[in-house]
Amino acid sequence: MSKKTDWYLENDDRSMHAWVLSHMTMGAVYAAVAFFGVIGFILVLRLIARILPEDPYAFLDAAGQAARALV
Repeated sequence: MSKKTDWYLENDDRSMHAWVLSHMTMGAVYAAVAFFGVIGFILVLRLIARILPEDPYAFLDAAGQAARALV
């Protein structure tokens, strides 16, 4: 009977280390993208909140008063 060895044991340990390192690095990259993506999304929401007025109905009230003044 032939001796069956796993594919990662056939070569040097270096190839297995490279595989583990590449997968852990890609996991860290995905985590960093997700982390900075969430931070970017929150910053964009805060920027939009600063641009918008505090009272969203103030413009409608002013426009209504201007329309009543014209009529």
